[in-house]
Amino acid sequence: MVYQSSAQKAEDNQSSGIMLISVGAVGLIGDILFLIKNPLNMPMFNKYLTCGVMGALFVLFFVMGILSVRSYKIFKSKAAEEDTVLDKIKNFCDQELTAEVINEHMYDEDEEYEILTDKQDLYFKRTEYIKNRIVRQFVNVDEDLIDSFIDDFYTKTFGDEN
Repeated sequence: MVYQSSAQKAEDNQSSGIMLISVGAVGLIGDILFLIKNPLNMPMFNKYLTCGVMGALFVLFFVMGILSVRSYKIFKSKAAEEDTVLDKIKNFCDQELTAEVINEHMYDEDEEYEILTDKQDLYFKRTEYIKNRIVRQFVNVDEDLIDSFIDDFYTKTFGDEN
């Protein structure tokens, strides 16, 4: 699963909510007009059944739109918190985790030092060290958020050598 930030979730919920509310409102107005005018000259039973089912569907759209807008507000506040945490992590990594520091300390004390020539092994060793340092410094941060940050930080620090 690919990490999706709270800001992206908020944006998705806002656009979905606006669309659902719009479709629900327009549909309800159209349904009421259809019920009043009956432009297709449907028999009464069919008209009421069709309008009832369509009305329930449009009410459902409207309610889901309202719930989606409510979720937007929740995700927007989470996004602000997430941005603050990301800024702190970024500042920590910029100050503490340079390429030289990572390459020098990426091995555990009990681990044998070996020169890694395989770029994939080197990538995993470095990202493991970065993640351990971040997790020790910032305890209750979502692991997916950290992984997403590490991917961007690694590319910024080491370029595209992986």
